[in-house]
Amino acid sequence: MGYLPGVKVGILTHAPSESLTLYWLFVHPRRGILAMDAMDVLPGFTGVAQHDGWKPYLRYEGASHALCNAHHLRELEYVSSQMGQGWASEMAGLLLEIKAAVGRASDKSKVALDPRLLGRYLAHYDRVIAAGLALNPAPKAAPGKRGRRAKSKAANLLERLDRSRGEVLRFGTNFAVDFDNNLSERDVRMLKLQNKISGGWRSEEGAQAWVRVRSYLSTARKQGHNTTEVLTQLFGGHCWMPTLPGP
Repeated sequence: MGYLPGVKVGILTHAPSESLTLYWLFVHPRRGILAMDAMDVLPGFTGVAQHDGWKPYLRYEGASHALCNAHHLRELEYVSSQMGQGWASEMAGLLLEIKAAVGRASDKSKVALDPRLLGRYLAHYDRVIAAGLALNPAPKAAPGKRGRRAKSKAANLLERLDRSRGEVLRFGTNFAVDFDNNLSERDVRMLKLQNKISGGWRSEEGAQAWVRVRSYLSTARKQGHNTTEVLTQLFGGHCWMPTLPGP
């Protein structure tokens, strides 16, 4: 999700990049469940939603979920280089190894990894998690103090990788799911530039117009159309309409 001061803008994206052919920006005064419900896509979505693990996404239980591993690689690099924890570099290497194996299998027109190979990867994943947990035990409550104690960045990352291993490794068990959602991140870049340069819009009407144009042009590009030609057709009275994905 991305947003600008004064006017909140949400983007719905889903995996994989090969089937990411529709793009929609949505303006709403709030950010989170209220905005996504008003957008009225995720409430009925039954495909695979790939995202960064933001908890409001997980409220939509009709969809399967996949976590973006580009985010994980950045966090693992920090834990490895800045905190000196070797399990993190090992986990990063494992994720990239699985990605490479999926790529090789796909090149051979296979739709799944060999079960024995996948089993070895899953066992390796478990060993790395166990090694990380040994270095980052749960913090003990201080005498006389209530509430949960804050966890380190390494511990929080480990908890997510452990609890959501199915979502982390979705790309390895379902070849229709990408390793990351970088395509969606690139789509948000123009929104961030607008925020950096202008800080937002003067009116909601202006924001609505902007997101409609961005959604239309990005969808056209994803479906193989030249944006200049699409705009020329539009101003000539011939509105191109996107192809919707099949059931």
